[in-house]
Amino acid sequence: MNVFISLPNGQFGHVIWELTRIFFPDGEVKVLYTESDEKPVQEYRPGDYLLTARYKYINDWEIEVYSQLEIKPDEVLGYKIRRKKLEKNIKDSVLEKKRAIKRIICQCIYDLLAEHTGNRPYWGILTGVRPLKVVHNLMDEGLSDTEVLDILSSEYMIKQEKAELFLETANNQLNILKANRDDVVSVYIHIPFCPTKCLYCSFPSVVMNGKSNIADSYLDCLILELEQIIGALNKRGTKIQSIYIGGGTPTALTHSQLERLMSAVKLLTDGHKIREYTVECGRPDSLDVNKLATLKAFGVNRISINPQSMNQETLDEIGRAHTVEQIISSFHMARESGFDCINMDVIVGLPNENISHMEKTMASLASLDPDNITVHTLAVKRASRLKKTLEKYPLTNDDIAEVMLQVCHRWIKKMDMVPYYLYRQKYMVGNLENVGYAKRGKECIYNVQMMGEKQTIWGVGAGAVSKVYYPAEDRIERVPNLKDVNEYINRIEETIHRKKVIIDRI
Repeated sequence: MNVFISLPNGQFGHVIWELTRIFFPDGEVKVLYTESDEKPVQEYRPGDYLLTARYKYINDWEIEVYSQLEIKPDEVLGYKIRRKKLEKNIKDSVLEKKRAIKRIICQCIYDLLAEHTGNRPYWGILTGVRPLKVVHNLMDEGLSDTEVLDILSSEYMIKQEKAELFLETANNQLNILKANRDDVVSVYIHIPFCPTKCLYCSFPSVVMNGKSNIADSYLDCLILELEQIIGALNKRGTKIQSIYIGGGTPTALTHSQLERLMSAVKLLTDGHKIREYTVECGRPDSLDVNKLATLKAFGVNRISINPQSMNQETLDEIGRAHTVEQIISSFHMARESGFDCINMDVIVGLPNENISHMEKTMASLASLDPDNITVHTLAVKRASRLKKTLEKYPLTNDDIAEVMLQVCHRWIKKMDMVPYYLYRQKYMVGNLENVGYAKRGKECIYNVQMMGEKQTIWGVGAGAVSKVYYPAEDRIERVPNLKDVNEYINRIEETIHRKKVIIDRI
């Protein structure tokens, strides 16, 4: 089944494509680009859908939007019309007017497709990765919490429980975001190595089995990039607020390799008052007492030990070569090593898991009492083994996935944690969300800054993305590194030069 979307000049095509795909998850959704308001000429098969959206100005302050859904060959399934008066602040801004038109078109399409399918997505018309920006923008306008909730419900069609989660998360970020300064940045360091490849993983990571040579060569280039970039920042007097070493699995490095990396970071950041220094120790089978002692000795004050599930059959199925017992013992080992801020990740919607599996996972985590828990909803990425073998791993029902999220929320509330960052991804089960929870005062600064996009973050390593923030324009410039490890190694000088040009310019 194909779903074709007809828009004038393909306007707002990507956003409307994303919204339509939520209602037709099993269909092939395509935007048809036309040069006028006329319907495009297209070969349709019986059973194909055509979604049409058009808008026009009634006068210079009022817009009318029309949307229609039909199924080929010639059956109109429904249509919707919405009229909207533009507020003065919108009429006077070309950008705000464009955003308003896009929102009204999405509302009209949402009404039409919700009526046809019987599905009313929890997140309404929101489709972006960083939906919290909507709330922060409304807060910046001086709106009260009640007014924000009303707009999220009426304008963005978000269900009440998600709107409340949204608002609470945004409020819990304010103390971090409001303290931002132009001369303060964060640094992300990427280690693209793992002990095994997980079923759902789409990252271009390298399995470490017998590949220490490439890890050594990679560290040569990574440290060179760190020296050049942090060195340039130091000359400008720029301060570093947080460092995040992620992956992959950074602790998949050998002890000597890990120590070499940590030594380089320590030397380059000497004199900086780093508030937060995180290392992902995602796989418990990659940890030992010596590695934990090294991390502690070099000033790391936050780590992640990520079970994803506390059900052994699930761990075996998704390709994580460790046991539930190793998760528990690694957590206790980290506590005994002096780490008082430990994050643990879980995933809702893993193959063959149901509500009882989620209860078991959360009860096990509660008994460990971590400081952060990040609850992810499974995203089926195109480059993952899961996507290629969906006939073997049927996805969790959307309603069941939401109940599993509610199980997580109930346990997290018992653990006295609050939501502090939230983001979404394409192809998530149930079109749901990922939420980071923390005990008060243990919120991850880097996570808030990365998703908030109000601070420059310099990314180092293969696949890392730097985000340069221009506060006067409230704009982010993305500077991606090459993803392939070998390409990154071979073209390291080019990568460094591109970044130094930007640093010299800002």
